[in-house]
Amino acid sequence: MASLSLLEAEAPRAPSPWPLRVAAVVAILAVSGVVLYWQFRYYPEKKAVEHFMEALQAGDYQAAYRLWNPPTSYTYADFLEDWGETTPMGRVHSYEIVDVEPKQPVEVALPNKPTMRVAGDSSGIVVRVRVNGRLEPVRIWVEKKDKSLGFPPF
Repeated sequence: MASLSLLEAEAPRAPSPWPLRVAAVVAILAVSGVVLYWQFRYYPEKKAVEHFMEALQAGDYQAAYRLWNPPTSYTYADFLEDWGETTPMGRVHSYEIVDVEPKQPVEVALPNKPTMRVAGDSSGIVVRVRVNGRLEPVRIWVEKKDKSLGFPPF
């Protein structure tokens, strides 16, 4: 091997493309993960509402009542008054999940005091459903822990 003088140095090697490739793959995976999370973050709650609406659509009011997970004071007759065929919306022929209202602050009215907004983690979310093409969607509360349904508390 011949010795090189200072003016005859070897040509510099091209930088390795691997660090840039790894960084690009990590960035793509991170963005994909965020997008997928954002799209499916309320999937179980939406699915619970879909099961309920499908039972109503099929006319299986007993199954829909069980999915509603009512308190003992809310009878099947009460349920039919709210969701049966004689309601203003009538029998459910079509439905569309419009959107989800997560973690709304709750307004508390106290006597002789201004209304107070209480924020914080709620135990559920509100799924808004357009029934039979009506303009005003129906709001359904979905409890996160057991996916039980009910009317929104606010």
